[in-house]
Amino acid sequence: MQQVLIHVIPVFFALYAYVSLFSKTKLHWVIKGIIFALILISCQYPAFCRSFFAGYDAKVPHLGIVLYSWLFSAQLLLVLFAFAKDILSVFCKMVLKKSLPHPTTTSVCVLALAAVLSAWGSYSALCQPPLYNLEVPVKNLPKSLEGFRIIQLSDIHASPLLDRNRLVQVVERTNALKPDLIVVTGDIVDGKTDARISDVSPLKELKAPYGVFAVEGNHEHYVDYDGWMKTFPTLNLQVLHNSHRILNVKDAKLAIVGITDPMAARYHRDEPDIEAAMRGIPSGTVAILLSHQVKFSRDYAQYPIALQLSGHTHGGQIYGMHWLAQLINKGFVKDKYQIGNMLLYVNRGTGLWYGFPIRLGIPSEITVVTLKNAQ
Repeated sequence: MQQVLIHVIPVFFALYAYVSLFSKTKLHWVIKGIIFALILISCQYPAFCRSFFAGYDAKVPHLGIVLYSWLFSAQLLLVLFAFAKDILSVFCKMVLKKSLPHPTTTSVCVLALAAVLSAWGSYSALCQPPLYNLEVPVKNLPKSLEGFRIIQLSDIHASPLLDRNRLVQVVERTNALKPDLIVVTGDIVDGKTDARISDVSPLKELKAPYGVFAVEGNHEHYVDYDGWMKTFPTLNLQVLHNSHRILNVKDAKLAIVGITDPMAARYHRDEPDIEAAMRGIPSGTVAILLSHQVKFSRDYAQYPIALQLSGHTHGGQIYGMHWLAQLINKGFVKDKYQIGNMLLYVNRGTGLWYGFPIRLGIPSEITVVTLKNAQ
């Protein structure tokens, strides 16, 4: 049934966009036929992406996958624009007693706008993520932790779309920053281990004096969870499951705490347990929590945690849509939030999920976290 739905539902929206925008135009029938064919082909991108799980995409050039994702993004925007046009048309007729410009003019303008915006959005989604510098003031921070630098990568989503070559550059740029510690906050890869190991293997080259720590995300649960939990340590990722590690930084201690993802409940795996993760941390130790999602951040703030680093939301990806993402994620979507004595930082995503391959106004990021003593 799921296989049928992933083909049929997108066709419904594609037909709606075509009928709304192009069926009544005076465009030549050949042009209308090409537009119709492209809309139908692009709407099947989600079904094509299922091949990523098994590695069948290896037969498709990377440029072909990028172009297909761009077409899909353009089709998504056409659906949104068609919906907006129909609402505006009703408003104009009922309230303003006017009509929109000629259907041909309207459709051509909308098509051009969708093509340009999707091209920009696709480039923004796939280009190298900018750096974001975050200074975190911590009360009673030991002197040896002053200026301690942490690089946060999140939502890498290694896949045929955001492939090995992109991740190689992310790793090289991260290492060039010479961080003291590197953390990866979930949604590292999409697909089975044997299909995606090449795309994710550059992570093995991450270098930091105090190690590379990671936590799972919801996407790790969807495909080959057990395989990835065995594979990540071979990539020098220390994965924390409701646990912590105490780092000795000269004469000071720093606790890196990691919890599992709430998606674990659906698959009958270990659910997030902050109490278990914090248990045994000496009083007065500076603690940094790694949690892919932000749903329970207000609960976590009840514990002696200085900083929570999270991801999952991708910052909303499209400006305006980020308000919906914020609502879904209990008020958190990007940047920093002070919750009692804990600072929450939500990374916009170093990558993004291939199923929604567009960013408009909300870039990806590599976060450079620097600990400072609170004045």
